[in-house]
Order: sequence, then structure tokens, then C-alpha cells
Amino acid sequence: MLIILKLSKMNERLYKIISQVFNIRLEDIHEESGPENLEEWDSFKFLVLIDKIETEFNTKFDLKDILGIKKVRDLEEVISKYI
Repeated sequence: MLIILKLSKMNERLYKIISQVFNIRLEDIHEESGPENLEEWDSFKFLVLIDKIETEFNTKFDLKDILGIKKVRDLEEVISKYI
């Protein structure tokens, strides 16, 4: 139960950051969201997104992990490795 609650809080924080960086509604974000289906997701905003996430979660991601991020689900998996 604690793990699910922790993940839910993490996702809530993550989705809020994504919404702010890409200027989209929370309802438009899901695990499969990525550059293929969000026209707002470009290379520059992706770097902004990574910076905001690292700041919010007080961590620094490995370059290898960053390069593997292709959609929101990947972000969730990377964040959960670091928190």
C-alpha cells in the first residue's frame, strides 16, 4: 500500500511538471505520451522537463537513463530508480 501511495504521489508531481513544461492539460497526459503524440514535446522542452524533474525530486539522472526516455512511462521508471 505504501509503495502504491508513493508512486501515486510521484506520478501526481510528474504529471504536474509535464503539464507546466508542455503547457497542456493534465487530462491529456498518460503513460504513452511522448514526442510521437504530443507536438509540444520537442528536444528543448525535453531538456527543460528533465531539469524541472531533477529539481523537483532533488536528484540527477544518468545520461544513459535520460537517453532511454521516449515517453512518460519511461520517465516514471527512471524517477522510481532514483527516489
